[in-house]
Amino acid sequence: MLTDAVQFGGGHFHPGQAGLLGALILLACVVCIGAVVVPLLGVAMAESQRALRSWRGRRRRLRAAASSELRARAMMSELCPHGWRAQITMVGGGEADAAGEGSGADGGRRGRVALDWAELQDENGRPAVMRRVWAPTIGQALEAMVADRRTDEALEDIELRARAEGMLWPDH
Repeated sequence: MLTDAVQFGGGHFHPGQAGLLGALILLACVVCIGAVVVPLLGVAMAESQRALRSWRGRRRRLRAAASSELRARAMMSELCPHGWRAQITMVGGGEADAAGEGSGADGGRRGRVALDWAELQDENGRPAVMRRVWAPTIGQALEAMVADRRTDEALEDIELRARAEGMLWPDH
């Protein structure tokens, strides 16, 4: 249709002008689309990296918790020859305060995990030692239980050596 107008003298057509105008319009469209797409890709990449880091961290924490439980079980089996029992209780702030556990030297900032454990005295299953430890996480509570039992074992060893040397122990 445009060539018909040029043929009959109705207009002047210069093919170089239309090509340049079309190239400029195409370039402007590409720039506009790029201005929208590049920031969106940046946001999408940041979100996907954050999600991947979160997933890896969650997986790492789960593995660490599982291995801390296995370590605690193995150590307690060595430290308690007749067996042991433990009960883990998740405690909220109000429950700890109501039980009187949340006050004291720590200013009410005790852990949210209470771990009650007992060393069994003999094959009958009677508890010889019963203790409670507090910690912010289950893994830390398990570590505190093992440390508590190691302290008991060290004190028992000191008492046995003192008796072997002929010293009187205060409670006997």
